[in-house]
Amino acid sequence: MRKKIIGIFVCMLLIGTTTVAIADWKEGDGHKMHFPQLPDPDGWDVDFHDWQLGDDWRCSETGNVTDIHFWISWFDDMNKSIPWIKVSIYSNNPGPPSMPGDLLWTRQFDVDEFIIAGPWDGDQGWLWPYGEFIEHNHQLYWQINIPEIDQPWEQKAGEVYWLVIGMPYYDPPVAVGWKTSLDHFMDAAVWGGEGNWAPIYDPINGEQIDFAFVITTEEEPEPECCLTIESMDGGLFASTASLKITAIIKNTGTTECKDVTWSFATSGGIVLWGPNSGTESSILPGGTITVTSRIFIGLAIPGIFPGNVTITADASNNACPVATMEKGLFLFFLLLALA
Repeated sequence: MRKKIIGIFVCMLLIGTTTVAIADWKEGDGHKMHFPQLPDPDGWDVDFHDWQLGDDWRCSETGNVTDIHFWISWFDDMNKSIPWIKVSIYSNNPGPPSMPGDLLWTRQFDVDEFIIAGPWDGDQGWLWPYGEFIEHNHQLYWQINIPEIDQPWEQKAGEVYWLVIGMPYYDPPVAVGWKTSLDHFMDAAVWGGEGNWAPIYDPINGEQIDFAFVITTEEEPEPECCLTIESMDGGLFASTASLKITAIIKNTGTTECKDVTWSFATSGGIVLWGPNSGTESSILPGGTITVTSRIFIGLAIPGIFPGNVTITADASNNACPVATMEKGLFLFFLLLALA
């Protein structure tokens, strides 16, 4: 897995009504939860302060949680750099009301391990989770992406988990908040800390608050057959003189190569008989086969009758280009050999 070390802060605010946004996850991309909880452009942002915020999701497909995406805003749009983000995954305490149960996984991500994209805009309010609020506080919101997580948590289909996030505390009036979502799932989002969680409600209509986030899993590549030619050698002038040409074919893919065909060919020089071809039923991943071709009568002399030997190999399920290797005729001189 290629580690994505980007850690960029895309802050492109243009004068006027136009904003430019570069999103790592966009609506319509895949997810591994009940449904993506998309940001409400005109919703609330809940202050992280020095407590943690959390929301629950139901796993829709067993697999590693390799990517986490969520949306934030800044109080009065006074944005700052984010040096770290703490992310934890908890089991579900069904309550009622439901809340984080046992800590299952936790990790602190430094600035070079996440991407901040945006901004987008909307008429947004600020909410302290204990009930105080300010309407029409800020306009911009951002997407935070934590991609390709090492040693991720493996979620199980049908299980409910809690995503709990902690952010740095900033001296007032600077503050960062988790954006709310129009999409609701199970009980309200919560604030607090280990063993001491409280639900969060909209201070105006009294409805539950849910946060904007998406859980995704990096798809494992489909197993593929891939043939390569590891080496080719032989002939009178080889390091070990031989009356045959030998090649090694290897499966460098992740699944069995089936119905492997191979053939030798010559060009230049003088070949009066030969070369050989053949088939092999299969080659396992990482496995090799050694194939040979005997030249019954041949002549090649560097500078006079130069020539080449080429071997090609393919399989019925080969996902790579046809494997091939060509070498100067190295060389056979009136080789008389039995089959």
